[in-house]
Amino acid sequence: MGHIFISYSRADRALIEKLAAALEECGHSVWWDRHIRGGAAFAKDIEAQLHKSDHVIVAWSSNANESDWVKDEAVYARDKGKLIPISLDDCEAPIGFRQYQVIDFQKWKGDTTHLAFQSLLAAVAEDADSAAVLASPPSPMSLVEKMRAKPAYLVGFAALGLALAALLVFSVMRSGGQASDAEIIATPGRLPPPEEVSIAVLPFSDMSPEGNQEYFADGLSEELLNVLVRIDGLKVASRTSSFALKDETLSIGEMAQRLKVNHILEGSVRKMDNRIRITAQLIDARDDRHLWSETYDRHLSDIFRIQDEIATAVFGELRESLGMAGDADIVIKPATDNLNAYDKYLKARELFIARGRTNVRESLRLFEEIVEEDPDFARGWEGLAAVYAIATSWGIVDRDYSALSLVAANKALEADPELSMPYAVMGLTYRTHYPTPWAESIGNLEMAIERDPKNSNAWLWLGMNMMAIGSADKAIEAFNSCLEIDEAARLCRKYRSISYLFKGDVEAAMVDAEANAEIGYFSDFDVYVPIFLERGDRLTAFTVSRNVFWREDFPHADFINALTEPGSLPADRLEKLFEWSDEKKANIADQTNVMLAMRAYDKINVETFDNDYEDLWLPAFAHYRKSAEFKQLAAALGLTDYWRQAGFPPQCRELSAEEGAEADFECD
Repeated sequence: MGHIFISYSRADRALIEKLAAALEECGHSVWWDRHIRGGAAFAKDIEAQLHKSDHVIVAWSSNANESDWVKDEAVYARDKGKLIPISLDDCEAPIGFRQYQVIDFQKWKGDTTHLAFQSLLAAVAEDADSAAVLASPPSPMSLVEKMRAKPAYLVGFAALGLALAALLVFSVMRSGGQASDAEIIATPGRLPPPEEVSIAVLPFSDMSPEGNQEYFADGLSEELLNVLVRIDGLKVASRTSSFALKDETLSIGEMAQRLKVNHILEGSVRKMDNRIRITAQLIDARDDRHLWSETYDRHLSDIFRIQDEIATAVFGELRESLGMAGDADIVIKPATDNLNAYDKYLKARELFIARGRTNVRESLRLFEEIVEEDPDFARGWEGLAAVYAIATSWGIVDRDYSALSLVAANKALEADPELSMPYAVMGLTYRTHYPTPWAESIGNLEMAIERDPKNSNAWLWLGMNMMAIGSADKAIEAFNSCLEIDEAARLCRKYRSISYLFKGDVEAAMVDAEANAEIGYFSDFDVYVPIFLERGDRLTAFTVSRNVFWREDFPHADFINALTEPGSLPADRLEKLFEWSDEKKANIADQTNVMLAMRAYDKINVETFDNDYEDLWLPAFAHYRKSAEFKQLAAALGLTDYWRQAGFPPQCRELSAEEGAEADFECD
């Protein structure tokens, strides 16, 4: 039996669905855009399906005749000798296709014995030079036979690293981040849900002619994800998790299993000038059953309305399982009326996530253009605040980006006081000031979480602040909240592991460390060197040291011996270390843990510290916390003032002061 590709207009979808089912009933393999797989590169998938097809049925109608996409597919079919045209109404085929005999389907209602359908089967059989059995359906196709392989490319560790870096800032860039401007309007009432209802939004595929709209397709996917995450009771896989499968060749069931969800929303985007065609479908991954699908051929100005309709349709299908009684609509407030600004916003956001100095510069430029074009675009200001906040970390130092970040965050809140992310950005930005205004930093992060409890980055940064001030238990609570929202948040897992080390809970710390190691994430693994040494595993300690301090001729033996036998090092150890540092231009004084291991306390100050709070509270460096230099650094970092206002952490305590003198403190 032949493999058939159907090209049609969205307005004719109901009849095409019947046609596809009838052809499958007669033993043919049929592909139409209901079969979009969000994990595939859709432009390549469409091309592959066209090449694979034995026949291309083009369903002409008054709507299809106006569709550039249908015409493109028809041209391909004509040029390859695969074209079988049918007509759904009394319109003529477009110029260039009128020399072909068209089968009249105007009166066909789905009957496989109808003359039009029999004529189509005969055309298929004749075209394939084979004797198809007319209207005699064989045994139903198995589920495996119905599945279609999808072209994909494996994601390398470098790409994974970029995705991980994107977790550090800008919650709106991911699930569990900034809430979308959405409101769920539902009739009150609950029914007991039979089981957890969960969903993953796969990255929509870009099937635009030039293949240059991936940023738009990704942006639409994320917009939908951020709407669905607001639905009470619905567990939504994070952007990090879903987008990590973007180029993997997996079935729907396999993707659902990896993402630990029971529903998948996938689709495609085709954007040409001011027209857009979006196809979306909701699949129950437990039995590969299609619950809903729709194609939208609209003007670009309808983009927010389309998001409304998709989110409402998904909610409608899942409402009963969620225990919601009554009808519901999801209303999305347009982020901006300026479509050019919105298009730039999606592009700037994807560049921000991709990271790299060039991408960050371009993202910054675009966000500045966005707020100039639409000064009331709150999420434009929000994005600008986020990119300003990380600019200096990418070597962009031509302006005071810390101050600019705070200005942009306040502009975002002026435009929309209910946003969460600007508060989170302010909390992060305050943390980079010395002495740090910890109360303001923590207060802004708590404000962000109050406005959006699913803002995983706000939880991450709050946890990092709690680590910094020495409150390991509160840090772990924050990182637990982060991981409940996003299981794939490697940064939250990394810092939770380090917080466990602060408490001396080595076993819990190593569980998280091993989980990150399994996916190739080894950031800050040097904190475990003292643990390996305590266990007598010098080989692993040297291996980790070699991977972290990778420059040629780094004195690994001196570093390791300083941790185990500090009195055994030669007197000139520091002199030789800094000679090596100068030669290699390594700035070794910025490596706080190396300075702590070498007992070079005088080298640790706010200029060299660089937010290395994970080193301050490790049990291996308790000797430093008993020094005068630690107290000086704590004061310079704003920790001492904060502790006196909010209370000292469990491992520190204030000492009685002599009359007229400021009270001292000590830490274990």
